Amino acid sequence: MTASAARIKGFDGLRAIAILLVFFSHKLDISQALGRAGVWLFFVLSGFLIVRILARSRAQIEDGQQDAPAALIEFFRRRTARIFPIYYLVLAIASLVGLFVTIEALAPGQPIYFWLYGVNFLQARLGDWIPEFGHFWSLAVEEQFYLLAAPLLLLLPRRYALPACCTLIAIGLAAAARLHAAGASEIALYVDALSNFALLAYGGVIGLLADRPLPARLASGAAQAGVLAAYIGIVTCAADPLLGEIGVLLVGVLLMQIYQNQQSWFAGVLDAAPFRPIGRISYGLYVLHPFVVLPMIDNGVLRLSAEFAGTLGLAALSFRYFESPIMRWAATRRIPKHAA
Repeated sequence: MTASAARIKGFDGLRAIAILLVFFSHKLDISQALGRAGVWLFFVLSGFLIVRILARSRAQIEDGQQDAPAALIEFFRRRTARIFPIYYLVLAIASLVGLFVTIEALAPGQPIYFWLYGVNFLQARLGDWIPEFGHFWSLAVEEQFYLLAAPLLLLLPRRYALPACCTLIAIGLAAAARLHAAGASEIALYVDALSNFALLAYGGVIGLLADRPLPARLASGAAQAGVLAAYIGIVTCAADPLLGEIGVLLVGVLLMQIYQNQQSWFAGVLDAAPFRPIGRISYGLYVLHPFVVLPMIDNGVLRLSAEFAGTLGLAALSFRYFESPIMRWAATRRIPKHAA
């Protein structure tokens, strides 16, 4: 049984796993590959969902139910309502605090990169991570992908959606190869926009092909759990970085498995507590987690637990009282046909 268009059971749980991988990678200062596995999971999952949304909107345009300009406005209104509020709230608070204390990330010439979603370009230029704010690079990549993919997929006939995604993958792979050949820094390679567009577009390809049935055994709960474990294991443990990058292909398999077998025991686990609740607020967790630091607690385990609980609490409050009302408002402001 495949997922409905409204909500795909288990995907919130995958978001939870992704943010947990990132959180513990950063907080424990252990293998960066663990955080990388989380970010790549986010990217492929995001591409799956976003490209399907755009493809459905394009189908409505071709059926005469919607105009392309109106669909484009609606897409960006919803995305803006989802990602801008907490992001810019954090930046505004940091800017106010920066009036009284020195914040390295807000050094002269750098804030413009934050306000315009260009942190990945800044970090590639610096060849180094920006303390506390370095994780904003992935949010910048997502926003840059929206700016490219939304007009492309809403203006092109729907039959070109799959070739367009494949073209973006090819461009991303070529960009990564060029950076490797030029001897770019590891950070520049990791945060490059075009290279990461390939991951988002790969998720889009999987989303567009998700209704093509897999063999029942391949979509079973055991197979789903095995693919997720294999993905995390390959990315985090591979001696050759290239093998780790190839391992991301397993995320596409996993998404198709879960989408096509919503009744599996593994999809049920991902859709239950604590995974689904954490997944629903994963965006806030991601944005906020570097800023919840409790150095006054000497015990490492206790400090980690307190920082996780504090981040969880802040993200939950933000989601309920700040982010959700804005998203609900945006969802009610539909643009009628021919109004754009």
